[in-house]
Amino acid sequence: MIFDDTIVAAATPYGYGGIAVVRLSGKETESITQNICRRAAAFKDRRATIVTLYDSNKEPFDSAVVTFYKHPNSYTGEDIVEFSCHGSPTIVEKIIEEAMNLGARTAEPGEFTHRAFVNGKLDLVQAESVAAVIHGQGEKSVQLNHRVLSGELSKKFKDIKQYIIDALSYVEFELDVSEDNLIPDAVHRVQQKISSALKETSRLAESFREGRLLNRGASVVITGPPNIGKSTLFNVLLSENRAIVSTVPGTTRDVVDASVIYGGISIMLTDTAGIRSSDEEIESEGIRRATEKIKNADVVLSLFDVSEHKLFKTNGLNGSFLPVLNKCDLYNQQQINKARGKLDGCVCVSAKTGAGIENLKNSIKRSLCVSENISDTVFLITQRQYDVTNNCINALNQTLRLLENSPVGFELLSVEIREALDAVDRILGKTTSEDILNNIFSNFCVGK
Repeated sequence: MIFDDTIVAAATPYGYGGIAVVRLSGKETESITQNICRRAAAFKDRRATIVTLYDSNKEPFDSAVVTFYKHPNSYTGEDIVEFSCHGSPTIVEKIIEEAMNLGARTAEPGEFTHRAFVNGKLDLVQAESVAAVIHGQGEKSVQLNHRVLSGELSKKFKDIKQYIIDALSYVEFELDVSEDNLIPDAVHRVQQKISSALKETSRLAESFREGRLLNRGASVVITGPPNIGKSTLFNVLLSENRAIVSTVPGTTRDVVDASVIYGGISIMLTDTAGIRSSDEEIESEGIRRATEKIKNADVVLSLFDVSEHKLFKTNGLNGSFLPVLNKCDLYNQQQINKARGKLDGCVCVSAKTGAGIENLKNSIKRSLCVSENISDTVFLITQRQYDVTNNCINALNQTLRLLENSPVGFELLSVEIREALDAVDRILGKTTSEDILNNIFSNFCVGK
């Protein structure tokens, strides 16, 4: 599909730099570019051309490199031109202004990728990974999203879809053709195909937590009583002084967040107010906020010392709970062993001296349960994919339950199998509503 209009946008962030890129896509792309460059000759496909850029008064304002991508072999499936100009916001805005004067309009967020999706250059799983590639944090996130963008996750769903189609074909044959039991083992064949689809779909659903951690990063919250060394540990884990450290109990009144990367995984580390009973309004609010952070954390580091073995826990904790014995530089080995013996998985550190910090970092990574090697695995990367995958699983499970009946009701089987098939199509974007598409692409940056 070729859209009627031509869109233009900066493809690089606003600011000053060596080079900036402005992108056009649409049927008037080449003619607009020829006008800006005062060039009559056609551009060669995928050939970089050095040009001078002119304004509407025929005054030159920059030298640039123009690269032309002829449809349908381009990102959007339309004619695309990329101007690589000097990295001045004034020049970028001038190119966009001149393109608009010649009939282009500014692109909406994600509109280039939306056009790529509509024109069949990407399916919806791949399109979602474009945003994930841009916003991904950490080396493992980059590796994962590159593989999703290259089509590995889509292939998994296409394989699942084929199992479902095969099962549906047996059911439809029994309904429409077979009156003399032409396929005597039809029920068994359907059961095999649906079981295979369910096995693969369930694996993907189970991958979502790890995929979410790799993509969005993990939340690690430090908690414990006042004056236990939470802020000192927070600073040590960040390798910088972000939180105020004081011997006065209750110094931290609010949550303090900072990002760090361990082993290729982005982690949002949070220091919290000391947990205790307090009548002071601001401190009580800090404790309430700390409790909310703890509930939603992927890993909670609960600090304690040898004089106080109570660990703060909260109802509804979603993540892992890791006891941390701090101030180990002040205790003898007998005290440390006694404290460790009372708490499974206890990690001993000294935030003051740095002892045991590397062991704590490794314990955090283990608690997140992220695979060391993700090169052979693909993951679901969005909540939408996870939700629709679960819809598919429910339909497949219902199909298997129907197959246990005697006689088998093929009409009901057909309904459930089609429900599973529709779920896979929604994941890939074959039957996705316009509202969902608009919501997905509106979260992209302009120019992508």
